Order: sequence, then C-alpha cells, then structure tokens
Amino acid sequence: MSAIFARSFDDITAAERELMDAFFKGYDYQGCGYTFLNYYAWRGSYNLAWEVIDGYLCALTLMEEEEGTLALMSMPMTKDGSYDIGRLRDCLNECRRRFREAGIAFAITVPAHMMHLLEEAFPGELQAEVSRDYSDYVYLKEKLVDLSGRALHKKKNHLNYFLCTYEYEARPITPAMRDEVLALADEIKRVKELDPEETESIDSEYEAIAETLALLEQEKLYTVAVYVKGKLEAFAIGERLSDNTAVEHFEKANDAYRGLYQLVLREFCERLPEEVLFVNREEDMGLLNLRQAKEALKPDHMMETCYVTFTA
Repeated sequence: MSAIFARSFDDITAAERELMDAFFKGYDYQGCGYTFLNYYAWRGSYNLAWEVIDGYLCALTLMEEEEGTLALMSMPMTKDGSYDIGRLRDCLNECRRRFREAGIAFAITVPAHMMHLLEEAFPGELQAEVSRDYSDYVYLKEKLVDLSGRALHKKKNHLNYFLCTYEYEARPITPAMRDEVLALADEIKRVKELDPEETESIDSEYEAIAETLALLEQEKLYTVAVYVKGKLEAFAIGERLSDNTAVEHFEKANDAYRGLYQLVLREFCERLPEEVLFVNREEDMGLLNLRQAKEALKPDHMMETCYVTFTA
C-alpha cells in the first residue's frame, strides 16, 4: 500500500488531522464516506491510505479479492472548495502511474454530481456506471420522525406498538457507556453471524463502532441510546455531513422489541439540529435484507455513486 500512497490512517498527528479536516470540510461531497470519522473508523478493515498530491487529498482502500488485489480510490478532495481541472488531471495521472507500477488496475468511485469534473479533465477517456450497491439513501428528517403517509403506515404501526407497550429512556451516549454499547453490538453481531452473507461485513462494522466510540470526546457526534427496563437495547451514532444533512453511520436495536428500530431512528432524528433537513443512512452494499429495509423507509432521493475506469 505504501507504494501507492504514503500515509495510513493509523497514528494521525494533530497537524495531519487539522490538514485533513480542511479537505473534508472544503466541499459538499454529499457521500456518506467523505468524513474523517468514516475513514478513521474503518481503517483496519479496508487498509485505508492517503496522501496530498497536487493539492488534493487522495485516499484509497486496498482489499484482497478472489481475483487478486483490488484498490479503489475516492474522488480527490479539495481544500479551497474548488477544482482546477488541469491540476485534477495531473493528480489523477500521478495516481494512475502509481497504481500501474504496483500492478493494480486503477478505478475510482465518484459522487455522481461530481462526474462533470472528471469528464472535463478526461474528455472521452472515461467509462462510468452508477453503482447501485454503493449509492446512499437520503431521507427527509421529518419523514423519519413522523413516519407519515400511506407508504410508511406499517412502520408507524410498529412504532405505535412499541410506544403503547414499553416504557423507555433515551439519552446521548457518553464515554462511560462505551462497554454497554459494545456489549449490545456484540450480542447483535453474534445473532447475525448465523447468516453467512453478513458475517464479514458485521465483523468489520463491530470494529468500526468500537473505533468510533473511542472518539466520543474528540468528535462532534450525534448519538442516542435507548434503555428498556433499565437495559440498553438500541443505539444510533452519526455526524454532520453538510449544512443541511446529517449521516447516520450506525443503528442497532434488539429485534425482540417490535418497533424499537423505528423508535431509535426517531429519537436520533429528533435530536438533530433544526437546520438539518436530510439524513443520509448510507448504502446497502448489495445486501438484500439491508436494501429491503432501506427501501421500505422510502428515501427522498439516492446520492448516486459512480464506478469509473479509464479507457485511455
């Protein structure tokens, strides 16, 4: 990996963190993955690396697939909120050279609303397709709170059942609650490990939750924990993505309580700042059960992600 980008997300210095914050906050990328927390929390599972090249922050993930090594690069990130097409071309050509020398095919994932920048930089040299598996589901916050409308009637019934059946307490997650949250995440993980399709992804998710909880005191996070009968049974964790959008990175609940998933989502959304109008609930990664659950909540729109390769 170091043959491509020089730095990992381990042992980030204070100066590097400050530098990276400028890039992550420099542009409205809209994708759920374009936050420092996302890269840091998942660094162990996806061998993430980064480097500033020609003024842009470049990051990649390196994975071992059945066909060999797969590396995917994110859209280079800007610090000043703008893109110089010439510099962007130079940056990506340098990245392509490094991938080529490492013997890895070059591919990049790009938010669809940023594709025009690549097309300007490489006219007639790209092949792009929308990746359904890695496009984000974006919802109106008020819809997730009210569950109003005919299409969400079943979800509202689940929520009402919980509210009529159980007493609960909801409060923000604190560092002192870290072990409780991890214990619940582990309980849910062990149940889901019975499904071979989900085993690898939930192991990685558990590690990412643990990494995120370690940053509770340093990061500006939106969190909620739900207690039923005095025991933690659900939680949600997210952060600000843009001026009017928050991202919910993690949401876990005990399936034994009907309506608890709807309840913890409502509690999470109700605690978001008033100016946050949308909630990005990330992608489904091609997992059928996750796709059905996300579609059932009727997203306002999809934040489409394109998978891009170069033809020249």
